[in-house]
Amino acid sequence: MLGISFLLILIANLIDYSYILNVRHNVNSVYKDRVVAQDYIYQLNNLFHQKQLSLTENTAGVYTESQNDSIDRLLASFAETELTPNESNFFVALQKNYVELVSLENVLSAQNTAHAVREDIKRELHEIKRNLDDLEGVQFTEGGQMTQLSNRSLGMNAFLSKLELAFLIVNGAVILYMVLLGTNLMGKV
Repeated sequence: MLGISFLLILIANLIDYSYILNVRHNVNSVYKDRVVAQDYIYQLNNLFHQKQLSLTENTAGVYTESQNDSIDRLLASFAETELTPNESNFFVALQKNYVELVSLENVLSAQNTAHAVREDIKRELHEIKRNLDDLEGVQFTEGGQMTQLSNRSLGMNAFLSKLELAFLIVNGAVILYMVLLGTNLMGKV
């Protein structure tokens, strides 16, 4: 009886440990893969917005080398986060649109006032904005799902802890009863 009790407690503790690991992974992932990724999206949004403003204000061009370097760095950092399949699709579309934008910016630099090129750049910037909005939506959804999964794991962990405590109380009562019964029986002999 006592051996079975210890075995059940060991199994309960191993299950608790796996739930704790799951919660730890989700908390770390929410920060690293969602909050940090959200910051990258925010910074990218600002950089592309600056490009859009310079396109409307400036006839000479829409980009600076430092902006493109910052965008390249942010895209590389974003690629290092853990991407969901849906997020990966949006990210690939963003990269494709960015490559097209850089190509159009290079053409604009050479031609300087080409109206058609400016319209193409506006279209690419609009597509990039849509890509960033899609990525932002994924961050929100995935963060919510990870939080929900962590809460379920914590709930299950709390339930198992209560069950384990109840089992220990019942087990203790049975052992106490057996000891008292044994003492009573020894006193009658």
